[in-house]
Amino acid sequence: MADYAIVQCGGKQYRVEVGAQLTVDRVAGDRGAEINFDKVLFLRTGDSVQIGRPLVAGAAVRATIVEQLRDKKIRIYKYKRRKKYRRTIGHRQFITRLRIEAIVA
Repeated sequence: MADYAIVQCGGKQYRVEVGAQLTVDRVAGDRGAEINFDKVLFLRTGDSVQIGRPLVAGAAVRATIVEQLRDKKIRIYKYKRRKKYRRTIGHRQFITRLRIEAIVA
């Protein structure tokens, strides 16, 4: 088993370990569905390290969807001085919470 890996998902990079929970941008699937990440950029197993150029060959990370939800609301405030222009907009991002099941080297 690998100690940890760095995977790419949705244009972002995440450090994952077995048993950890990970929050990423929305991934299609229902609760309990299994997701495989094949874009592994870095892999550490014990004392050995594999660095992908750009990806580690044959490595994959298996995860299970814990829940689909929305993140907390952020407020966007637009303002122009001396023009009586003020706008407040809210946004809640769709996110997916994953549980890392295994890292396959």
